[in-house]
Amino acid sequence: MHNADTPPGQIVWAGLALTAATEPVRSNYALYVQEGRIADAGAYHELTARYPAAPQVGGAHLLLMPGLVNSHDHGRGLSGVALGVPDDLLEIWLLGLATLPTLDPRLLAQLEGVLLLRSGVTATAHSHNPATWANLPAECEPTLAGYRDAGIRVAFHPPYVDQNSLIYTGQAEFLASLPPSLRPIAESWMQPPPLSREDYFTLCTQLYNRFHDPLHHTVHIQISPAGGPWCSDELMLAARDWAVPRRTRVQIHLLETRYQALYARRRWGSSFVAHLDSLGLLGPWLTLAHMVWSDPDDVERLRAAKTAVAHNPSSNLRLRSGVAPIAAYLAAGLPLGIGMDGYTLDDDQDYLRELRLAWTLANRPGASSPTVPASAILQMGLAGGAAVTFGPEVPLGHLHPGALADLVLLDWRAVEGIWAAPNANPLDLLLRRASRTHVLHVLAAGRWVVRDGHATTLDETALKNNLHDLLATQPPPKTARLQAEIAHLAPAIRHFYSTWDRENDVNSDLR
Repeated sequence: MHNADTPPGQIVWAGLALTAATEPVRSNYALYVQEGRIADAGAYHELTARYPAAPQVGGAHLLLMPGLVNSHDHGRGLSGVALGVPDDLLEIWLLGLATLPTLDPRLLAQLEGVLLLRSGVTATAHSHNPATWANLPAECEPTLAGYRDAGIRVAFHPPYVDQNSLIYTGQAEFLASLPPSLRPIAESWMQPPPLSREDYFTLCTQLYNRFHDPLHHTVHIQISPAGGPWCSDELMLAARDWAVPRRTRVQIHLLETRYQALYARRRWGSSFVAHLDSLGLLGPWLTLAHMVWSDPDDVERLRAAKTAVAHNPSSNLRLRSGVAPIAAYLAAGLPLGIGMDGYTLDDDQDYLRELRLAWTLANRPGASSPTVPASAILQMGLAGGAAVTFGPEVPLGHLHPGALADLVLLDWRAVEGIWAAPNANPLDLLLRRASRTHVLHVLAAGRWVVRDGHATTLDETALKNNLHDLLATQPPPKTARLQAEIAHLAPAIRHFYSTWDRENDVNSDLR
């Protein structure tokens, strides 16, 4: 029983329990949760005997599992397609982000937090896309406040770029290929951000000093040179030197598209990963998002440096980037997580469906292809994802005593449907059938943030109505002008990169 001097806890239990992705599913299992931690765990009848006065949440028809971890996202809250940004090649699609309306970042983070929690996600990585680069400092604190309002953990990393704003390389060649009337427009898109590098690092330091929480892990402040082609070596080295002494992480978009891999070959005559390795930019403090177009030799470099990868299957398909070689990464033992990138196939931020897609794509055609089990994918969404997102020392992604009390209760009978044979693998059923509709209750940081499928922290309907009203009153001129510029630039960019397609100095199979 608990000590009389400590606050009483509660028992959370279920007919089935997944305590960790690598452990057998248990029957009639319970946790004793106290002060935001799992204080005790064991058979339901044992815990009720030890803590007879503790209130209980659970049921025999439920599945108990750890809170899921969304290892890479942008927290937009709203659908890009619905806001007029159609799916396309990443290099073209990125231009459309400039047309997104300017909305209250706190409202967007509140909505994003609620959507994730109702999907069973209790911790997320947020790579912030500001309305404009000049807005970045003003948007960070409200975004963090929005996630706090929702009750979700966040690894927050504001991004920065300092080169190649429109085209990865060959800017003069690209400009020369344009009609004279289009060159000034292209040049305007090539301008560096108004925020200086010094101001960016000052911003990250201020955020770290104010909000980084290494004790309860509600907020981690990290740093993000946004992506390989857009960031100089000097910027990435400075990011490493900022993060490592502070014992926090760096997250970079890397090798998302074939053209990013070709850029590295053109510039350095090597793979991007080999170049980073030569500079000492690989390490256990680094997470690389996407990693679709790695070379076979890159895998060993990443393994040796204990560098992590955040896999984004939906986004990689929607933006025509390909399918990351997850089976090879798993075989090498790379630290792996899964993120939704704000761009799931169904536009719904359903993390359980994202796990299903990741599992399906990981099992490649051919009898000689390795079989990736459901447990490996679940590990990427649980403890593996926690390590990739917050660091391996943070006790998330499992339900062992001492872990942070982030957990999910799903309606298991609804997942099973009409019948589940005794030999049916519960992990297979979970990945093949479960969705956000089955998430009933979510505990994050020891607080019930979802009950009976509804957020307890914020009024989701009111949030959506508020955002709808704000969107209905948005002035159109800026959007109309930018959309016209993009309509002229997009065909030229598509043609420019199409000339790279003939190069075969990276693996040219359709990933």
